[in-house]
Amino acid sequence: MQGLEREITQYFGIDVKSIFPYKDAFIAVTAAGRKLVRRVLFSPERLKFVHGAKEHLASNGFTGIDRYIVSLSGEPGFCHNDCLYAMTDYKECRESCFDDDEDVKKAAEALADLHRASAGYRAPEGSKVRDDLGKLPAYFTKRLNDIRKMRKQAKRGKRRFDHVFQRHADYFISMGENALHRLSLSDYEGLTARAAAEKSFCHHDYTHHNILVDGGSVIVTNFDYCCYELRTYDVANLIRRKMRRSGWDISKAAMICEAYSRISPLSTGEMEIIRIMLEFPQKFWRVANRYYNSRRSWSEKIFLGRLEEVINETRPLETFLKAYDRVFL
Repeated sequence: MQGLEREITQYFGIDVKSIFPYKDAFIAVTAAGRKLVRRVLFSPERLKFVHGAKEHLASNGFTGIDRYIVSLSGEPGFCHNDCLYAMTDYKECRESCFDDDEDVKKAAEALADLHRASAGYRAPEGSKVRDDLGKLPAYFTKRLNDIRKMRKQAKRGKRRFDHVFQRHADYFISMGENALHRLSLSDYEGLTARAAAEKSFCHHDYTHHNILVDGGSVIVTNFDYCCYELRTYDVANLIRRKMRRSGWDISKAAMICEAYSRISPLSTGEMEIIRIMLEFPQKFWRVANRYYNSRRSWSEKIFLGRLEEVINETRPLETFLKAYDRVFL
């Protein structure tokens, strides 16, 4: 860590009094206050895009973010032992709690402000742009095909996970096919074209540990996955995370949409896209894909428990989707 202290002093002209590990990062104690130093797991070109996105938000009045501290040469990152690092001010705040309705409403309002401030972002020259606009049909199609392939694998398997997955795969494939069909009938292309013209972006990882609460204020952190995308992606993600903590209670989804729409109204076409994203069996795919196609870091029992969690949600989700159609569409 002594080498890291020297690098910070060299690149930023800041005297580091001490430095110590903190979660997956380091805290540097300096004369200018505490700084959070994190290793960046992507390229300098990608960091340039993320830094540009944050600065664009700040210039449009959305200042509740973890802006990068730039070096003496104006760069948002620095190298240490052949690794890329970035530094931000350390925020003494608590993580938001999605069991708390007031925290969720604050998160929804902050998200609407973030999306409004994101409009007009033109990526800096030389940055690595991530653009997910228009990719949802291909994304759904690929994941459905993945589930079909894994169903074949399950037929050859003899473990309990294989039997449970095989027994329920057709149901989730049907859900995915319905979501894909609804997507083909929606205004997805029109919404995508308008978002592309607007040059707005999404956070793309809008979850409780990236939303810090400081009294009545909200600070959004970790823009590592930000990209050009429909704002409905972030809204659907926020609703899904709250629904899984509230038994798919439609009133909680209405609470989120009302809080968001007070600042930036959601159209009926956007509400349809959110509904489609909530129906698609993303978690079913994710659990099975990790079981069949990645190095298994969990035991069979844990995988089976995660699969059964998804299966147990089917009835509440069906009820929720019917209520969603009545309330929003």
